[in-house]
Amino acid sequence: MKPCQTLFLSIAWVASASGASFIPSGSSNSRTSSCSTRSFLYLPDEAAAGKNNVSNGKANDETFLVNNGKMGRVSMVGSGPGDPDLLTIAAAKVIEDPDALIIADRLVSPEIIALCKGEVRTARKLPGCADKAQQEIYDWCREGLMDGKHVVRLKIGDPFVFGRGGEEVLEFRKMGVEPKVIPGVSAAFAAPLLGGIPVTHRGISNQVVMCTGYGRNGTSPDLIQYHKEQTVVFLMAVGRLRELCDNLCNLANYPRDTPVAVVEKAGCPEQRTVVGDLNTIADYCIRYDIKPPSTIVVGEVVDVLLNEGVGSMEERVQGLVDMAVPSSSDVVAASD
Repeated sequence: MKPCQTLFLSIAWVASASGASFIPSGSSNSRTSSCSTRSFLYLPDEAAAGKNNVSNGKANDETFLVNNGKMGRVSMVGSGPGDPDLLTIAAAKVIEDPDALIIADRLVSPEIIALCKGEVRTARKLPGCADKAQQEIYDWCREGLMDGKHVVRLKIGDPFVFGRGGEEVLEFRKMGVEPKVIPGVSAAFAAPLLGGIPVTHRGISNQVVMCTGYGRNGTSPDLIQYHKEQTVVFLMAVGRLRELCDNLCNLANYPRDTPVAVVEKAGCPEQRTVVGDLNTIADYCIRYDIKPPSTIVVGEVVDVLLNEGVGSMEERVQGLVDMAVPSSSDVVAASD
């Protein structure tokens, strides 16, 4: 038996065409776990067909106590890189539900949080406590579901692109619900664009690879080997940028002068772009105090628009740049 997941209550239930109904009997607060004081047992409709193994007064791990006879529902929503204008129409409609319980990632932008109409709880996934924060997210979702609420799991970028979206879907299934997933604009493609960097360009790059900076338990994922006509986009990696640059050179055979850009808070009013190469980018990011959420772009495409019209490659733009629109005429190099 798993605490907080398998809870028992003596009730009778009647299946009908409209779903399972709930008839309490016995003590309303009878339970086998001190984690909840809810008074109704939720039995999904499939129980009538014997799919939930409910028999002899026992229930499986997908059984929950709810307080109003109706299980809540979950929407998993991608909020994009940060600009509210980049929300999908479907996402905007969901977060404007005044009755929703919105459980947001820490890096969802304040501009998007300001659009939320319901109660908002923010997960504080800081270094060293990510697993604890993730468990808190599940506890909040479980609480909302037992209250019969519309739980909105609001995630940065796209839920299924290095966002634990698949893991959370599996966890919600254990709770007895199938979430509705609403895609978001991933920073893997939006951030380079907003920073004036095309991830592909004829004659420069004909392939794009997306990577995360952190594997399970804080490990470093394996790196794909260097190819001159290749762009690599790293998400969630700015915290170990120097280590990443060294590994690209030492383990993946990247030349030290390979161009690199870091786009911080893409699409937000505070967006900044820092450019350099594998030798210099880590120092630049320390100098300008670059923080998450940031997207790292590695490859020759970094120079395509930033250097066009500003001189030879020997005069490559480096350091902090300001690019209001992706056009070389708007580039202003820092005094480095």
